[in-house]
Amino acid sequence: MRGRKPPRADVTLSGRAERRQAPAGCRRCSRAGVLAGKPGRLGVAAIAVIMAGGAAMSGTAPAQAAADRPVASGQSATRPAALGRLTAISVSGKRVGPRFEGVGAISAGASSRYLIDYPAPQRQAILDYLFTPRYGASLQLLKLEIGGDSNSSNGAEPSIEHTRSIINCNAGYEWWIARQALRRNPHIKLYGLQWGAPGWTADKQGTSWTARDVNYVIDWLNCAKSHGLTISYLGGRDEAGYNVRWYELMRAALDRHGYRHVKIVAGDENRSARWNMVPVMLQDKQFARAVSIIGVHDSCNPAQYRCVTPGSALRTGKPLWLSEQGGLDANTGAAGMVRAINRMYVQGHMLALLECPLLTAMPPGLPFEDGGLVYANQPWSGAYSVSLQTWATAQTTQFTQPGWSYVRGGGGLLGDSGSYVTYMSPGRRAWSMVAENTGSAAGRVITPQRITMKVTGGLKARIIRVWATNLESADPSQWFVEEPSIRPSHHRFNYVIPPGYVVTFTTTSGQSKAGGLPPTVPPPSALPLPYHNSLTRNDGSDEAPFLATLDGAFGLDPCLGGLRGQCLQQLTPQTPVLWHSTGLDYPYAIIGDPSWANYTVSVQVLLTQQSGTAGVIGRFSLRAHSHPASSIGLFNGYMLDVGADGAWALYRNSVSSPTRTVLASGHGPALSPGTWHTLSLSMNGSSITASIDGNLVGSATDSSFSAGLAGLEAGAFTRTWPIDQYRDLTVTPLGPGNPVRN
Repeated sequence: MRGRKPPRADVTLSGRAERRQAPAGCRRCSRAGVLAGKPGRLGVAAIAVIMAGGAAMSGTAPAQAAADRPVASGQSATRPAALGRLTAISVSGKRVGPRFEGVGAISAGASSRYLIDYPAPQRQAILDYLFTPRYGASLQLLKLEIGGDSNSSNGAEPSIEHTRSIINCNAGYEWWIARQALRRNPHIKLYGLQWGAPGWTADKQGTSWTARDVNYVIDWLNCAKSHGLTISYLGGRDEAGYNVRWYELMRAALDRHGYRHVKIVAGDENRSARWNMVPVMLQDKQFARAVSIIGVHDSCNPAQYRCVTPGSALRTGKPLWLSEQGGLDANTGAAGMVRAINRMYVQGHMLALLECPLLTAMPPGLPFEDGGLVYANQPWSGAYSVSLQTWATAQTTQFTQPGWSYVRGGGGLLGDSGSYVTYMSPGRRAWSMVAENTGSAAGRVITPQRITMKVTGGLKARIIRVWATNLESADPSQWFVEEPSIRPSHHRFNYVIPPGYVVTFTTTSGQSKAGGLPPTVPPPSALPLPYHNSLTRNDGSDEAPFLATLDGAFGLDPCLGGLRGQCLQQLTPQTPVLWHSTGLDYPYAIIGDPSWANYTVSVQVLLTQQSGTAGVIGRFSLRAHSHPASSIGLFNGYMLDVGADGAWALYRNSVSSPTRTVLASGHGPALSPGTWHTLSLSMNGSSITASIDGNLVGSATDSSFSAGLAGLEAGAFTRTWPIDQYRDLTVTPLGPGNPVRN
C-alpha cells in the first residue's frame, strides 16, 4: 500500500515558527520546506526540531505525524499519545571502541542459482544493488558456500571435486558472484563455509571432520586463487557442531599451503549449541590458537529485540561475529534486521553480521523463498524486486566501513523502544550514527523517541546529513530518503525518531538510492510453452540455464553414446555428506514455471550403470522443509522412473507423506547402459500417462496436483546416486491453462 505523508508541521528555526508551502509544480514534495537555509522535502524532518542551543521542542506535531504514518501489510498500527522520554547522547572522538568488521550476506543453499541466467541489463542492476558502494545494500562481507553436492536449503551447490583428485575449478556460480562483487567493491571480504561435502571426504560415521576434508577445502581455496579470489575467512560446517581436531588440522594446513592470512571462524552453530565451543576454547590453548573469530547464528532472540552473549565468550578475547542472521522476511523482517545490526554490538558485543540469504533467485515452491535483499525468480522475463531489507541494510553500510571503530558511549538503548550505535573513521575524519525506533517487544506500543546529541573529542559537527527509512511502510518512496541536513549549534542538536523508522546521522556524503535513478524493471511474465532446453549449453557455471539442482550435481560433461559435445550429467557418484536429512535423498533438478498445468515433459536419457534408474518430473509445486523433520526427496508432483532392466513406475510424490504412491508400474524394453532413450510424462487434467521411446507404457487417473514445474531425476528412492546423462528436454502444452508462446 502507499503510505500517507505526515501532516504539515511547524518547524522551529532559530526561535521562529515558520510554515513552508510546497512550491508550485512539485509532485513529490507536497510538504517541502526550508531547513538551515536549504530546500528539501520534510518527511522525517517535519517532526524533527533542530534548534539553536538545543532548545526544548513541542510534542504536538511528532505525535500527530506518528499517528498518521503508513503501516505495512500484515503489521498493526500503533497510536502513541505522547513522546517517549528524552535520551541524551554524548559522542566523543577520544573514546575509540573496537573495530567494526562489516555487514554482509550469504550466498548459499542454492538461493542465488538464477542470478547468472538473468538478462545482462537486469543482472548488472541486481549486482549493483547488492555490491556497489553507496548505491544499494553496499555489502562489505560475502560468505560463499563451499559446494558439497547435497541439498543445503533451497537446493544443492556443486562440488569442485565430486571424485577425489578430479578437480573442476569452474563448477558452480559462486565464483562468478564473488568476481562480480569484487569488481564493484574491491574491498569486500570473502568467507567460505561448508554445508555438505563430497562423500569421499567422510569417515566411517559419515561425518566429514576428517583430514580428507581438510585437503578438500585446500583444493577449494586453490580454485578460488585460480579465479583471482582471496578468501579472508573460513568456517567449519554450517550448523553441524564442531570438531577441535579438524580446526587444528585446518589451521596447520592453511599455514603449510600459503594461506596464513586466512582467519578461521568457529563454529557457525545456532540455537542452544551456538556457544558450545567456548568452554573448550578457554581450556584448550591449541584450539584457541587455531580459531581467530567466534561466529554464531541467530544469537539475538527471534525478533532481534535482544542479543545475548555469555561472559565466557568475551573472556576468550576473540572477535565475536553474528555469522548468520536468517529467517527474516525480506520486507516485514527489515525492522528485525536493523535491530540485529545495532544490537549485536550494543547488547551482544559483536562486530560483524551476515544476512542470510543474499537474495532469492531460485524457483518457487522451495522452503525459504521470502528472504534476501532482492527477489529474482524470473530469469526469462528479467523481472525482479528490491526488498525493504536492502534499504534497511544501507542505513548502516552506506555510512561506515570495516576498519572504522565503534565509539564507546556512542551506542545504547533509545528510550523504551529503540537503539543507537555510532561509528568513527580512522583519524576521526568522519562519523555516523544509526538510530532505530522499531520496538522493544512484540505488540508493545512504539512512541516517538527524542534524542539530544552532543558531539565532542575532535569529531566534526558543522553539517550533519540525515537519511531515513520508514520500516513500516510498503511504499518504496519512503525507503532510504535523504532529509534536510542539520546545522548543530555548539556541537549540539535535538531530533525525534518517529515510530517504525531507522535514521542515520552522518558527516559523510555521496550516498544514493540506486545512484538517484533506479533502473527500469521489466514486468513479470510466465515462461511460455512450448519450451525446449538442449541441456548442452553452459550458462557460465558448468550447468544448463534455468535448471535448478535440488540434490546431487547436474553439470555439463562430454556426451556419451557416440554423441559429440557436452551433455548434462548427474556427477555425484556416491551419497554425499548430507546437511540435515532423514535419508530420503536422491539427485533431482527442476525447471519451468508454476503456471504450467497440462503438458508433456520429455527428455533423452542415457544410463551408465546396469543398476541405474532415471526419470522425469511433472507438476512440481512444493518441496519439504530442509531440516531433519522432513526429507529433501519429498515434494508435490508426479514422477516417471525407469530402470536399465526396463522396469518403470509412475509415482505420485507428496510433501506430506514419506510414503510415495505408485499410480502404475510395469516392465518395458531394457534401457541398455550407453544408449539414448526418450522418457515422457504427460499430464492433462487428471489423466497421467507414461511413455518410453514414444510408446505408451502406462496410465493413471489422479487429480492431486494441477500445475507446477518440470524436472528430471536419477535413482529416485533407490538410495543410489547413479551417473546418468540427459539432453533435449522439451515441455509441450496439451490443453488450456498454460502460458503459450505467441
